[in-house]
This record gives sequence, structure tokens and C-alpha cells, in this order.
Amino acid sequence: MRASSVSRASSTSRWRLRRPHAPRHRASVRAASSTSAESSRPQSHSSTRREITFVRHGQSTWNAVGRIQGSSNFSFLTDKGESQAEITRGIVAEEEYDACLASPLRRARQTADVVWGRRDASAIREDRDLREIDMYAFEGLFKDEGKAKFGDAYDTWKKSPHELVIEGHHPVRELWDRATSVWERSLSGSGGEQKILVVAHNAMNQALIGSALGLGPNYFRRLLQSNCAVSKVVLDENFAPNTGKGIVLEYLNQTPEVPLGQDDSVTLIHCPSSVEDEAVITTSVINMLRMIPVRTLMHTKDGSSTRLAGEIIERCKKESSGECPFAAIAVESIDESTKVLAETAGFSGSTFIVADKSFCQNFIAQTLVMESGEMFNLSPGGITVFDMNGGPKKDPVAVCINHRLYLPAFRRDFNIA
Repeated sequence: MRASSVSRASSTSRWRLRRPHAPRHRASVRAASSTSAESSRPQSHSSTRREITFVRHGQSTWNAVGRIQGSSNFSFLTDKGESQAEITRGIVAEEEYDACLASPLRRARQTADVVWGRRDASAIREDRDLREIDMYAFEGLFKDEGKAKFGDAYDTWKKSPHELVIEGHHPVRELWDRATSVWERSLSGSGGEQKILVVAHNAMNQALIGSALGLGPNYFRRLLQSNCAVSKVVLDENFAPNTGKGIVLEYLNQTPEVPLGQDDSVTLIHCPSSVEDEAVITTSVINMLRMIPVRTLMHTKDGSSTRLAGEIIERCKKESSGECPFAAIAVESIDESTKVLAETAGFSGSTFIVADKSFCQNFIAQTLVMESGEMFNLSPGGITVFDMNGGPKKDPVAVCINHRLYLPAFRRDFNIA
């Protein structure tokens, strides 16, 4: 079925594959008894290759009540935040880091201590420039009182945050400058540390990852960082912050659960090129989609994408009394997929695109208005989710990129039950 022939009826239906008593994945952490798996001794890495892993702190007391923290140091981890940090410790347990750089703010340092686990505690270093964004007079505000107290300034913070000025300061621009300083000073690799874990904050991690990708302050709030989520970049000798050169993003905002099911979201599923991987990934994708409202399903015309889309349709028919309320729509280009998105705008449910690696990379680049998507190292079965209207100006937000923890092999590798 060609993209141009999609009917409004087929593209607007909500569909869930039904599985009685389907449990959500419960994340658990393997006992952290193996000190060899959590070694922090320096490893022999390539002199030009650097791997930087980012973790946001767990839920804090001010997160829980909706209070703007900024770089204040009054909040600390809730019980939920401590549990999140323990889960993340399991995710990174097999990694061998040379050092951990942490924000000195209590909520981040608590998280770093938990996530670092049984590694050598002396390898944790605090860096003041990793503190959260400085919010000046906004710090301590409950989010529902900002408009009453600061009027137009608070509107700017919500709708165009990179243009906000508080007490003569530009918080988001200052944050990007600080992130650049961290790259040039603490993450340059000049000290021989090639694998570094960074534990910081929502805005700070956005600025570090954004500046590394060559994205400016206007991308603030468009690279989601959930509590205790893990992101990773790999750098080579050509890397320089704010240029987009010499960087590969391995994954963004990886959490134990894939953040699916939002209305107006688009989920890219990178199909495997090898037949060996296809069966496992097909089963995992179908299981993942069982409880997700589907608005539209698109696929590229390569063999594996067509087969996976067909499997989803067949399973839908079997579990929906022989009828599937939507069709698998074949698309040849990003432009065709954009046309389908426009035709189905305003209806509930999520859009899924099953595609080859090149299509997924190009879709990410076009959605983020980047010249190329080659810096995104997508894995077979990797999930990328965009909230297409979630940004400050109703622009797309990268909810996650190359999320793999729903796949059995990765859950085993990352110690997730």
C-alpha cells in the first residue's frame, strides 16, 4: 500500500495487541559482588579513542515536588532516586572506567557513589563546572508559581529558554559555555583517561551531549535526560566541542523501560540486516508493542523491514478477531513518511516506522535539523523515539536514540532482569 493511498480510517485507529496480565519489566540489579567487573584501574585504550558515558542523578526531593533546583544544593535523593541509581549501577557494572567525574551537588554525588559501586572510590572526582544550570532568582520556585512571580520572563523560560535573561545573566548560554569548558579541560583525554563516567544533571548533560554533537543552546530541552538514564558518546582525534566532528553517539537516554506510547510520538525501529538476528528482534518488537496504541505503521521496502511489518500485521489480526485496524504502509523516502505523518496528525496513538539503518539515521538528522545522521551508531533492533511536538516551540524532542534494553541479549549484558 503506497503512502499516498493511506485512508483516514486505517491511520487513526488505536490498536493494542492484548496479552492478559502482561507485566511491565521489573528492573533488578545483579548482586554487586564481582569487583573485577567493576574495576576502575586504567585500561589500555587507543590514544585517540575516548568513550564518555553520562548519567543523570536519580529523582531528588525537589524533583518529586516540582521545584526548580538550578545549581542550589538543598535537595537530595528520594528512596525512588536511590533505587534508580542502584538499577543504573547494574547497567554499567560490566564497564571498566578510568575515572568518574561528578557534580559536587548532593543529589549528583549521592548518585555517583551508588552507581560507581565497588570500584575504587578515589577515582571519583568532583568538578564544579558539572553543577546544574544556574537559575538565579528562579531557584526554589515551584513550577506552578513562576508565571505569577516573573511574568514574561517565566514565559520565555518555558517557550524560548535559550533567550532567557535573569538578573543580567543568560542561564542556558552560560550553561553551554560551561559544557564547552568541561570538554576542553576535564574530558580532553590529556591525562590518559579514555573511558570516563560523568554523573551530573538534566540540563548539564543536555549541554554536554548537545555541544558534543554540534548543537547550540537553542536545542535545550530537545535531548531528553531522564532520572538515572544512561547516554554514551565515542570520540576520536578529530573531536572538538560545538563542531559535530569526531563524535559517534552510541545511545541517548537509555532507561530500563522504553518510553513508548505517547500521542504524537514517532518510534523508529532499526531492522537487522542479518537473518540470524531477525527472529529474536521480531519477537521482541511484537512483545513490546502489545500494549501500545498504534496510529500508523510504516516500513521501508527492504526485506527485513517488510517482513517485520508483516509479522506485526499478522499478529494484530490473530489477536483482534481477524481484523487489523491499520495497514502496513510502504515508504521510499523521508518525504513520504513526513506526508503520512501530516495526513494522520491530530489523531491519538503513536506512529511506528520499521526501517533500515540509513533511513533511521536520515530521519533523526532531518528531525533534529542536522546535516548528517552518520554520527548515530544505530544497532539492529535499536529503538529511537521522538515526541514530535514536545519542545519549547512545539519542536521535536529526542526521547531516546538507539534504545536497546528491551532486547533480551542487552538486558542480560546490562544486568537487567
